[in-house]
Amino acid sequence: GGTFPEKNIVPPAHGQAAGGVLRSIDVTGVSEGVSEDAFHFVQGVGHREHFLPTFIGRKRAVEGRNASAFLETVNDSQTMLSGRKASVAVLGSAEHASVDTLLASGEYTEFAQDDFDSTQYANRVIQAPPDSPFYGMDITTSLAKLSFGIEHLNKHIQEQVTTHYEDLLQQVTGLSRIEEILLTVKQGVGSLNSSFDRVREKVLVPHQEMRDRSLQLERIQTAAEVLRRVLRFMYLLRRPDIQLTGGERELPKAALTIHELNTILAERDLEGIDVIDSEILGIKQATQRISAGGEQLLYRGMQIQNQTDIAAGLQVFYNLGQLSEKVQEVVARTLVTITRELQTALDPVMLNKELKDASSPRRTAGSPLPPSAPITTHLWHRLEALMDVIYENYNKMLQLHRVLKRKRDTATQVLFLDDVNKSLKSDLLEHFAQGLSAAFEKELRMATKASQPLMVQLQNGYPRLLRLVHNVFARLAVSSVSGDDIRSLRRLLEPVDAAFPERLAIAVRPTPTRDDVEKVLRTISSELEAAKFDEHFFKAVSRNASKALKTYLNKCEHLCNLDFNQAQIVTSGTASSAQQQLIEALNCLWFMQEGAWKLIHEFENFSPDESLSETVNLLSTALQDLVEPFFAQITRDLESTIVKIGREDFAGRLSSPNRGASESSTSQYVVEFAGKIRWLHRELLSKLHCGEESREWCRSLGRRVLEYFLRHASLVRPANESVGRLLAGDMTQIEFVMSQWLAAMGMKLERDLADSYKALRAFRHMPFLSLEEVLAMRTSQNVSPIIIIHHCIARAHPAIPFPTMLYAWNDTQYSDWLDLHSQDEAAQILERCLDSYASELQRKRDDRRCPEYFAAMQALKAAGE
Repeated sequence: GGTFPEKNIVPPAHGQAAGGVLRSIDVTGVSEGVSEDAFHFVQGVGHREHFLPTFIGRKRAVEGRNASAFLETVNDSQTMLSGRKASVAVLGSAEHASVDTLLASGEYTEFAQDDFDSTQYANRVIQAPPDSPFYGMDITTSLAKLSFGIEHLNKHIQEQVTTHYEDLLQQVTGLSRIEEILLTVKQGVGSLNSSFDRVREKVLVPHQEMRDRSLQLERIQTAAEVLRRVLRFMYLLRRPDIQLTGGERELPKAALTIHELNTILAERDLEGIDVIDSEILGIKQATQRISAGGEQLLYRGMQIQNQTDIAAGLQVFYNLGQLSEKVQEVVARTLVTITRELQTALDPVMLNKELKDASSPRRTAGSPLPPSAPITTHLWHRLEALMDVIYENYNKMLQLHRVLKRKRDTATQVLFLDDVNKSLKSDLLEHFAQGLSAAFEKELRMATKASQPLMVQLQNGYPRLLRLVHNVFARLAVSSVSGDDIRSLRRLLEPVDAAFPERLAIAVRPTPTRDDVEKVLRTISSELEAAKFDEHFFKAVSRNASKALKTYLNKCEHLCNLDFNQAQIVTSGTASSAQQQLIEALNCLWFMQEGAWKLIHEFENFSPDESLSETVNLLSTALQDLVEPFFAQITRDLESTIVKIGREDFAGRLSSPNRGASESSTSQYVVEFAGKIRWLHRELLSKLHCGEESREWCRSLGRRVLEYFLRHASLVRPANESVGRLLAGDMTQIEFVMSQWLAAMGMKLERDLADSYKALRAFRHMPFLSLEEVLAMRTSQNVSPIIIIHHCIARAHPAIPFPTMLYAWNDTQYSDWLDLHSQDEAAQILERCLDSYASELQRKRDDRRCPEYFAAMQALKAAGE
């Protein structure tokens, strides 16, 4: 059935047997496409020492017609030929294709199938059916055919081994190192397991111990907390008995103790502890006694209008944690009382009986009762009595509301009224008014529905009924406002009186501080805030605030009624007590007026009384009345120093033998002025804390000082360059001192005294300028025309007289005259000086006038424009 090509088997290189080579082939050298069976087939072919005896045994079996031996040969052949994949990894692409072609031939196709069964194949060969390729063959021929196929495959395998001998050797080298690597990995895994066991022993045991200790600690802490609460419970348990023996005033303390005991019982389950269980009944009884005492205090205070008792009763229930519930109960009981009186006053049964008794036989049914009928009088008496009941109970609610509005928890500062309103979800008075109106409407509707005559009477007397209702609320408003008005005024005057305590010795009378002013303002704000919900009461409180402010103002003015001549400025020492008192009073008055204006703006939507704004304006006026003479005295004292510039002998300093040293020295009046300015800032002005007003007062003072200095510096004569150098040194020192002072006040000389400072710097250069340049300074440097005229006259000294010479004034008198008259009047008197000079020249028949005369006349002309 077919022959195989005969080819010699080439042995492996270097004389190595194929079996020895293949014995070292590792699975890792086989490509991914080669199955395990194919590899075993290659390995089996390589082991010639195993293959040849097997082949000889098979041949003997065929020759002996041994069916079992033939079956074994077929099994071995199938094992060698049944490669599920048809390639080996070391094959090249061309060789791989030839092997696939070989295995795809008909002789090997059946052996390469996965479901090949050697027993069935042997049976087919032995039986040789007509459709079989072994048909007509004997077993010897079939066996020979299989033997040739085996030899052929073996030859191909040997060729592959020979071709890829070097690659296979590399695989063998890798296999020799695998065992070492595996041994190292195995040792590492063993070491890792040992480390894991040791770490587990080190962590697991401490973790278990820690867990046990944590559990013990938790239980100890729980037990300690229970014991602490029990100890606190036993300590508090002794208090109620002692506190309840102290009378009604100790009820709030006893209520607080009982509340704390109940809190301890509620926070943790202490049931089962004998010392606790045995006292629970006593705590309940004490709670009932305290509640009864607090209720008695509350209702008694409401009945007699005693706010102290009401406050004590409310404090009891607040300490018990039952304030909201108790207030709701009081409101409900009051509404029940009013409802009962409504039912009694509008009882249809009694009214119908009285109507029947009072009815005349001649009256037709359904006709209205005459106004003079007894039932009408009786009905309105009942309604008047009903309104008295409503007034009394409503007044109780008002008293309760007032106390709740003022009462606070001492620990949390929570307002009692806020707590009650939160539970009611509305205001207390609003809740009560709604309940009252609902009850009145309900009972009135039911009564008129049950009794037609009653409805007729109420319809006819509706204006009277409406007047009764209005009278009730008018009485409530009057009683509320009058009483609250007096108490509000008393509360407003308390901080004012505390700010001015009465002392026997005037010298030690303290001045109000800023804290005192803040207390007054806080009290006013609190009273206005509480009264803003009632327009009439708010106006009354604003009038009371005005009275309190007036009282403060009067006392402050009386305290500051000083002799301002005492406010002398010295260059050493400290300010007098009168000066310090005045500064503190100014600060307090300013702070008071600022705070009062803020309050007016804050509550302007509630229309405060006009008297409050008028009083705040009085505060501002009083502040100015105190500031103006104080700063006037300071100004006069500084002016008295500046005016000494006229006594300074500049010409003598220039003609003295030590002229160089004299020129560089500072004038005595400048030294005195600098000392006063520094003392003024240190002792007085730096302590003024009146906001922007303080800086404005200092600006005015600074402008006055510079203008006054320029006025008198322009009178210095002769106004030549030598004297100008000395004046320039004085002006530099004055500028330095003023700059330091203003900087300490948060101001700048060139910014806050812009025009005056600019004129000062311009005047410094005047002695060194021509007359034309001096005249130009009026427009370029804002120098006053009077100063320019003075300078021109001083340059012409002694030709043109000053007003001081013409009218026999001194420099101070002339300066005071300038302060009291306008610039035009000053120009007129200076013109008279020029006219006097011109008249003197005419008398001497001299037509030559000095250039300063024409410059002064030109300046006068510019001043008149």
